[in-house]
Amino acid sequence: MIDLHQSRRLVERQLWSDAVRRLFQTLELDDRAAAPAITESLAVFCERHEQMPEHTLSLLMARSFCITGDTEAAGRILRHDRSCRLHAESWLEVLSVDYPFPELYPLFSSRALHPQQLASAGTVWVLDFNQIRLTEADRHELILFQTVRVLTERVSNVWKNTDGRGTLGVKGLSRLIQFTRNRKGPRQLPGHIRDVLALRAHKNGWPHVPAVLLLKH
Repeated sequence: MIDLHQSRRLVERQLWSDAVRRLFQTLELDDRAAAPAITESLAVFCERHEQMPEHTLSLLMARSFCITGDTEAAGRILRHDRSCRLHAESWLEVLSVDYPFPELYPLFSSRALHPQQLASAGTVWVLDFNQIRLTEADRHELILFQTVRVLTERVSNVWKNTDGRGTLGVKGLSRLIQFTRNRKGPRQLPGHIRDVLALRAHKNGWPHVPAVLLLKH
């Protein structure tokens, strides 16, 4: 009996493999020693996911080359992607750091965490709560504060190479505040984020604590 599901997956995998290989050829990266292995591993990963935005694939390719120590190839990929090129250096710095990338991958992929250029603060890392799905259970006030703590702790890794020097831009906080019954919620959540970053800086021995900038929308 022919396994049609397995056959379809193999076809999808080959399509992804061809797409990655073509991009490597375009960027003249197909002669890199790690290119074949990266091509096949990404094809397997993409084939298992129904949707793979272009910017997410670029980040995965760049991360793969960073792991092999080829940051030049990673930078070439990031600068080729129109959604990454403006902040290619910021992405490259984070993707090159030895931290648990899988923890932040969902935030990167959904655009809930991304670098942004602000006239008043330069390049900041933006955590956009509007892009984060919250279940009914997550909306309970106590769980909500725990969720914010866990996300902030994960995000703090982007300042690992700067000893805590940087700025966290926070969007969508008003969406979370509506789930808090306490009237002090609008003041408590920003303070909670600052406290978490201060604790992370102390734990990591950073001389600096990332600043927090509240953004509208």
